[in-house]
Amino acid sequence: MQIRSIILYSKSGEKRVLDFRLGELNIVTGTSQTGKSALLDIVDFCLGRDEATLPISPIFNTVAWYAVILQLPDTRVLAARPAPRPGAKSVTNAMFEVGNDLGIPELPDLRVNTDSTQLRQQLGRRLGIGDTRSEPAPGSLLSPLSANLGHAVLLCLQNQDEVASKRALFHRQNERGIPESLKATIPYFLGAVPEDQAALQQQLTQAKRALRRAENDLRAAQEANQGIEARLESLLGEARVHGLLTDDSVDTSDRTAVITALQQAASFRPTPDNADEEQRRQELLLTEQSSALRRQLRSLAEERQLLNDLETQAAGYTGAVARGMSRLSALNLVPDGFPGEHSCPLCGNELDEPDPTVADMHTTLADLRGQLDSVQTVQPRREQALREIEQTATRLREQLRGIEGALSIIAEQRNQQAGLLGQAESQAYTRGRISAYLGQIDTASDSGHLQRLESDVAVARRLVEGLEEQLDTETIDDRLTHGLSYLSGQMTGHARTLRLEHGDRLVRLDLKKLTVVADTLEGITELLRIGSGKNHVGYHVAAHLALHQYFVANTRPVPRFLMLDQPTQPYYPSDMAKQRGRLEDIALDEDRVTVTRLFELMHQVVRELSPNFQMIVSDHADLPHDWYQDSVRYNWRNGEKLIPTTWLTDNPTP
Repeated sequence: MQIRSIILYSKSGEKRVLDFRLGELNIVTGTSQTGKSALLDIVDFCLGRDEATLPISPIFNTVAWYAVILQLPDTRVLAARPAPRPGAKSVTNAMFEVGNDLGIPELPDLRVNTDSTQLRQQLGRRLGIGDTRSEPAPGSLLSPLSANLGHAVLLCLQNQDEVASKRALFHRQNERGIPESLKATIPYFLGAVPEDQAALQQQLTQAKRALRRAENDLRAAQEANQGIEARLESLLGEARVHGLLTDDSVDTSDRTAVITALQQAASFRPTPDNADEEQRRQELLLTEQSSALRRQLRSLAEERQLLNDLETQAAGYTGAVARGMSRLSALNLVPDGFPGEHSCPLCGNELDEPDPTVADMHTTLADLRGQLDSVQTVQPRREQALREIEQTATRLREQLRGIEGALSIIAEQRNQQAGLLGQAESQAYTRGRISAYLGQIDTASDSGHLQRLESDVAVARRLVEGLEEQLDTETIDDRLTHGLSYLSGQMTGHARTLRLEHGDRLVRLDLKKLTVVADTLEGITELLRIGSGKNHVGYHVAAHLALHQYFVANTRPVPRFLMLDQPTQPYYPSDMAKQRGRLEDIALDEDRVTVTRLFELMHQVVRELSPNFQMIVSDHADLPHDWYQDSVRYNWRNGEKLIPTTWLTDNPTP
């Protein structure tokens, strides 16, 4: 997108049309107070800026409308805005029109048909700005930011206060919120951020929200299912205490039976007769059940201890027997197949007299083997008994927790509601608790429901992981590093061409601080620490030319123009010098050479990028070189200005 024309309309219908060449360097030179600087403000305003920054003066009060005709690759666009009314700080009305052969309309043809927001959105879409959004860091108070034409324009304009600034590198950088917008959107304009980032980011946000819901649902169902037995028994005891149940024979190990009993309790209608006595009876029954369970648990603990002691003793006995057998076997005094006491166990010869010692040894070994077999046979049964004891103890402890829970709730309610709730109110409260809990466990006890929840979590997690992979920050950082490296190479080359201070070192763009830095021997030196307005102008020009070289080379959705206002201002020491703008008015030969190099660099870069890049420079300088004079589109001297003085007489203003 380049600027074909800038048009001003007087209130009487006259037009001031400024035509510019596409893909070339366009210079508007002239003396002070001719309206050169207003060109940048007019373009900024026509491209959708709401704040009124146009000059306030009698001559500008004669303007009714401002307009620009923009050239896109396949069409033309008219972006027009009515002039701000006196005292107005902002304007949102706009006109937007598209046409391949669009000409310059007359004043009666201008009409408001949109607003500044829609104008920027439509221009941004035609420029190719994608659906991208920058998410703030976790904990940040900033809102998500979508890149639009307004952010792209910040990279295309440099007014006279900005082009020589050592504190701000970009247009409007000192305004509130603009630095954050630049930091968030420049990575996109450099191509580091995916074109569909906003859609992907929105999908990721929704996927994470769905994953959290699925995880919470699964966690709640699992927690409810884990404590369901104790909770049911606790409610059962509470129902009995409050007289909602009279049947004491409910099998607490049968969940279905307990739920059925609780459903009956929830539908119970109170009878006032003997209610307190029934409550005390049920509480006493629960207390007795608790004591009985504790006795059973103590008995089981004693049985478990006895079995453990037997296990220890058996282990010691087994060890002793095994050692005896080992000694007899090691000596091989009683081998297998021993013929009897008439044979010698050492040599196997027949004895003259039988030796009873040999028979005794054989008998002892056989007895030891039998005892060891008996001990080993008993051990599995003992281990099985221990497992059964532990299972029984676990079941009893679960029952005890349920009963103790009921007693604890009863005691707590009694303390909290003593003297406040009668038996009927207590029963109603308990019925409500039972009904609420039964409603919760309708699905919590369903294993199929848990499996479905687990499946939902797995699917949601895979979706989140896939989207995070597409929005991988490492990939974005790598692309951004590549883009900044390209910029650094171009900026360093331009700095050396202009012979800027520290230009012989590596020069780069610092996105975090939004400034130019040079890697010097003393360390990193920011633009703020580099002296002289001449260096400040040079680094501004070097940085913005490098950016647009990158935008063109990588077909990024940024307008293909750069407007600079008075980049040579540090070189003209007097008003007289500014009036004439000649090289000989610059005091130092070195400065005259630098000014020439500055415009030569602009001219060279525009020619290299032509027809895809356009520059419009407003300045006092009027250099004698042929290539410079060929680039001059308007020379406002000898009374010529942006707005003809005749408009004052044709459009009298108060």
